[in-house]
Amino acid sequence: MKTKQTAISRHRRKVPKPLSNPAPTLIHDTIAHQGITQAEAAEALNVSKAQLSDVIRQKKTVSANLALRAQFSLGIAGDLLIRRKGIQKSFS
Repeated sequence: MKTKQTAISRHRRKVPKPLSNPAPTLIHDTIAHQGITQAEAAEALNVSKAQLSDVIRQKKTVSANLALRAQFSLGIAGDLLIRRKGIQKSFS
C-alpha cells in the first residue's frame, strides 16, 4: 500500500536565504573579535557608519575600494571580500 506524500509547505518570507558572499560575516566577526564598535571600524575604514552597516546587513556589496581599506585597516584579505562570478583561478 502506497502512502501519500505531501510537500512541506513553507512560507517564502520565513525561509532564510543562503549567503551569497561571506564578506559581511567576515567583516562583522573581525570587528567583534577586535573588540571595536561599528562606528570605530567605520572611522578606521574612512567610510560612513551607514555604508558599513549596509554592507554588514547585506544591503550593499563590498566594493574594491572598501575591500582594500578592510585589508589594510582590519587585516582581512581583500580578495576574500570580493566575489567574482564566473572567474576561476587556474593553478597550472
